Amino acid sequence: MAQNTNEYGKIISATEGENLFGKVVTSYKLNTNDLLGYCQKAGRVIMFAEENTELYVAGSGRNALSINKQISSTNLVFHVYSVTKVNELITLGKNEITVVEIRSDVVDLKNGEFILEFGMICPPFCS
Repeated sequence: MAQNTNEYGKIISATEGENLFGKVVTSYKLNTNDLLGYCQKAGRVIMFAEENTELYVAGSGRNALSINKQISSTNLVFHVYSVTKVNELITLGKNEITVVEIRSDVVDLKNGEFILEFGMICPPFCS
């Protein structure tokens, strides 16, 4: 759900996230400083997808940001968040590790006791 025309994502408590979206099926830990580096390269949005137990991180236009990772397929569905919302999550969470959580049909970011969810899907929102 877009919060306005410029931002994708909404920050909620980790408890509320579990109540809304259920248990985490798989998770990937990212060093928060690495994530901030990805955000600097991403453009306006940053996106995350999982395929075959691999995490893919991309920026605007589906440009791969993960080291040594090529996006495996043009059909891969990404969950898109505004870089400003990711930065807000990190500021609120204050944790050196950010976790990409894969739930049933949901991909969210968790830092500290906060979750970023309600992003957009790419395709079609890839820029």
